[in-house]
Amino acid sequence: IVIGQSDSGVQWDHPELLPTYRGRSGNHDYNHDYNWYDPWTHATVPQDAGGDAPHTLRPIVGQTVGVAPGASWYACANLPRNVGSPARYLDCMQFMLAPFPLDGHPLRDGDPLRSAHVLNNSWGCPEAYEGCDAESLRPAVAALRVAGIFVVASAGNAGPACSTIADPPALYAEAFSVGAVNEAGDLAAFSSRGPVMVDGSGRTKPDILAPGVQVLSSLPGDGYGLLDGTSMAGPHVAGVVALVWSGNP
Repeated sequence: IVIGQSDSGVQWDHPELLPTYRGRSGNHDYNHDYNWYDPWTHATVPQDAGGDAPHTLRPIVGQTVGVAPGASWYACANLPRNVGSPARYLDCMQFMLAPFPLDGHPLRDGDPLRSAHVLNNSWGCPEAYEGCDAESLRPAVAALRVAGIFVVASAGNAGPACSTIADPPALYAEAFSVGAVNEAGDLAAFSSRGPVMVDGSGRTKPDILAPGVQVLSSLPGDGYGLLDGTSMAGPHVAGVVALVWSGNP
């Protein structure tokens, strides 16, 4: 099973992540073609400008506490410095659907046979300061779903009020939205709630809850730390889906 990670980037050589990086072809041989894309800076080697990505990828594929440590992964930088835009989010969604080489053209060289099976999206695109209205990303998320790709989306951290799931992609019916619970199984106060009203649908969200309080994961510089957020809950679900699909394709 292949995991697609779109976030602030990735520290690809972190000890928790390197063993299952899809671009690893040997102990010291690496090929980032089809496995890394940065539509912002066009960096040719994976990097993490925001620091969020190692913590959100390790719960899926981490070698010590990852849910699915045998799954491979590749990555796209859709929000360096933890700020994004609709265009760059769409760039990474396209890369997840049909990866292409570092020097390739997305439309000419994209290869859907190299696509991810499961996508983790520990981010949201708020209209107020990133420019996504309710429908901005829906056609892309719907296309990923039609392609058979499981789209996991963190619900957001705007709780506890009702109807606080308001940012793409978590509000879409085509995305599997994840809220956060603590160790006791109680809903985290910060976890965004439904129903979705920003598009007038009244849609019930989130779809499921997962651990998102004081989650131990990796940090930049080969470190480790505890963080809270639905960004930590979503990866747990992505890992479970990887296990289920691995066991029963």
